[in-house]
Amino acid sequence: MDDIIRLIVIEESANDAEVILNSLRKARYPIRPRHVEDDEDLQAALGEHEWDLIISVPQVGEFTCAQICEMVNSSKQDIPVIVLTDKLDGKIISTLLSGGARQVIPSQSDGCLQAAVGKELADLTERRRRRHLDQLYRELQRHNKILLESSRDAIAYVHDGMHIHANPSYLKMFNYKSMDDIEGLPIMDLVSLEDQAKFKEFMREFMTDDQEKERQIDLEGIAADKKRLKLKMELSHAIYDSERCIQVIIRDQSQNQELEQKIKEISRRDQTTGLLNRQYFIELLEKALAKAMETHTRSVLFYIELDNFNTMRENLGVGGSDPVIQNTGKIINEVSEGGALSRFGENVFTLLLTDKDGKKYANAGPLADKICKAVEANVTEVGKQSVVSTCSVGIAQVLASAATPQDVLNDAHNACAIAMKRGGNSFEFYKVSGDQKGDMKLSDIAKLIETAIEEKRLSLRYQPIVNLHGDSQEMYEVFLRMLDGEGKTVPASNLFDAAEKANLSIQLDKWVLEQSIKKLVQQQKAGHKTHFFIKLSDQAIRDESVLLYIRKLLKSTQLPGSRLIFELSESIAISQVKLAKAFISQLKSFECQSALEHFGTGLNSSTTLKHLPVDYVKIDSSYSKGLSTNPDNQKAVQEIVKMAHELDKLTIAEAVEDANSLTVLWSSEVDFAQGHYIQEPMDEPEFDFSEEE
Repeated sequence: MDDIIRLIVIEESANDAEVILNSLRKARYPIRPRHVEDDEDLQAALGEHEWDLIISVPQVGEFTCAQICEMVNSSKQDIPVIVLTDKLDGKIISTLLSGGARQVIPSQSDGCLQAAVGKELADLTERRRRRHLDQLYRELQRHNKILLESSRDAIAYVHDGMHIHANPSYLKMFNYKSMDDIEGLPIMDLVSLEDQAKFKEFMREFMTDDQEKERQIDLEGIAADKKRLKLKMELSHAIYDSERCIQVIIRDQSQNQELEQKIKEISRRDQTTGLLNRQYFIELLEKALAKAMETHTRSVLFYIELDNFNTMRENLGVGGSDPVIQNTGKIINEVSEGGALSRFGENVFTLLLTDKDGKKYANAGPLADKICKAVEANVTEVGKQSVVSTCSVGIAQVLASAATPQDVLNDAHNACAIAMKRGGNSFEFYKVSGDQKGDMKLSDIAKLIETAIEEKRLSLRYQPIVNLHGDSQEMYEVFLRMLDGEGKTVPASNLFDAAEKANLSIQLDKWVLEQSIKKLVQQQKAGHKTHFFIKLSDQAIRDESVLLYIRKLLKSTQLPGSRLIFELSESIAISQVKLAKAFISQLKSFECQSALEHFGTGLNSSTTLKHLPVDYVKIDSSYSKGLSTNPDNQKAVQEIVKMAHELDKLTIAEAVEDANSLTVLWSSEVDFAQGHYIQEPMDEPEFDFSEEE
C-alpha cells in the first residue's frame, strides 16, 4: 500500500464526516477522503478508484450497512468497513458484523477509531501482499511448467519413492506413453536389478545428507519395453505443487554438460570475490528454513559487516575498495569451517552453517571471534597504502518459527548493528526482547521456545493436590516455566499460544514428559510414591508420536504408568470426542490415568463426561473464586460432584484461594483440592502431605 490512504466516509452530513476525518488527522494518517451520502454516491466512488477503507454509521436514511457491504462485495474490491455507532448492545453489533462489517466501535472514541483503522490497514496490507505473492507464485509455477515440458532433459518429481510428475522427455526416454502410465510407479522399478542395491544406498545417503547440493549417480535403467539404458541421474530436493519432493534430472547427453555446469556455477558467484552471490545465498537460506520446519534441523547465520567501510571507500575510491573486499572474503572463507559464504552486500558477508546437533550454535561465539581477529589481522596493500579493517558479526539461528528468510536475516542484522554500535570489531547473538512496555510478540516467544532447551531456560514447577477425605497421597500438578533472555518469566498463556501458532507444542510436550518422568524416577528411588498430573497440548491427541514417546519413556525407565495422570481440556474433548476417547484408552493400556480439566465450561459437560473414560474431573477454577459467598457456584459444584461420583470419577477443585472455600469444597464432597491457599507451585516436589491429614 502506498502512503496515501483512500478513504470513504458514509455519514448524513459533511460536517459529521469532517469530525471523523479530524480524528484520523490527529493520528497523522495521510488520508485522501470522499464523503458519501447514499448508494448512488457509493456506486460512483467504487467505479472510480480502488479504496483502502470505508468508515460508516449504521444507516443513512434508507441506506444500511448491509447494503454498503453488499455493494463492496459486488465491486470485487477488498475494502474493510468500520461502523461507528452510539448504541453498542449485543444485538446491534451482531447484526452489523453479520452484515459484513469488519469492526463495530463507539462513535465518541477517537482512540478506538484510530486503533481500529490501524489494525484494518495493517490487515489489508498483509492480504494484498499475500495476493501479490500468490500471483507471483502461480506465474512462476506456470513458467516453470512450460520450461519443464519443453526441456530436452528428462525430468521427474518423486515423493516417497513414487513418481508424481514426469516431463515428455522423461516419458519418451523410458518408453511410457503418458503420465497416467508412470504416476505412482516406484522409481526403483526403472533401475536394473543389478543396480538396485547401489541406488538404495545412494538414496539413503542423499536423504540423510545435510548438504543441499545436487547428488549424481551413474546406473543402468530399465525402460517399459525392457530396453536397458545407461543413465547419469542428478537428484536434488525440490517443491512440486507445494509438496516437498525429490527432483530427478537425466541430462540430454547431446549437450555439453561440463560447459552447462560451469555456467550454472558462474551464475551463483559474485564476480568480485568469487564467493556465493546474494541471490543463491537466499535460496540456500530458504532451504535451511524448510529443513528447520520439517525436521527441526537448525542452521546458524552469521551476518558480517565491515566497520567504517564508507570512510575507507572515500579514501580509496570505489575501485580501490574492491581489493579489500576480495582479501577480506578470502580470509573469512579460510576460517568459516566449511559453511556457505556469500558476498551479500557491498561490504556485507553472510555465512550459513548447518547445525544438525546444535554444536555449531554452541561454538558460534568462538567462531565469530575468530572471524573478527582474522579480519583485523589482515592487511591489504592498495597502491602505496596498507589498509587494515575490522568487522562486526551478528549471529542468529534459522528457526522454524521464522516466517521467511528475511526474518532470519533481520535478526542477524539487528545483532550485528548492536555489535557495531558498541564500537565494532566484536560479535553479538540475536536476543529476543520485549518492547518498552515489557510485552513480547508471539513470534518472538516462539523463537525463544525453539532455543530454550539448549539455553536451559525451561524448568518445571510442582503444585500439590491434597486429599480432602481419607489418606493423603503425594500428588502434584506439573507446570512448565520458561524464562526470556533477561531471566524474566514468560506468561504461561503467551507461551502456549506462541507454541501452538509455531507448531512447537509437541516439542514442549515431549520435554515436559521427559523431565517429569526423570523427576518421578528420582522420587521413587528416594522412597516416595509420587504422582504427577501433566497437562498435554491440544495437538497431543492428534499426534501418534506422543503416545509412542510416553511408552518409550516408561519402558526405558521401568516407571509404573500409574504414576502419571494426563490432563485433557474439556474444550478439545468436546470437539474431538473420538480422538480423545482413543487417546485415553491407549493411556490406560500403559496403566496411566487421565483427567478432564476446565470441567463445567462446556454446553454439554455431562454428555462429554459419559463418553470419556477419564479417572478425574478437574472443576474449572471459575467455580472456586468466591465460592463461600456464591450460592450459584456452590450448587454447580455439588451437581458436578454428584455427576462425577455417579460415573465413578474423582473430583479436583482448582484455584482454591481461601479457607472458607476449602470448607465448602469439603462439605460438597469434592475429593481433592489445589490452589495458592494450600501451596503455590514449588521448584521441587517437597510438600509435606502429612500436615494436611
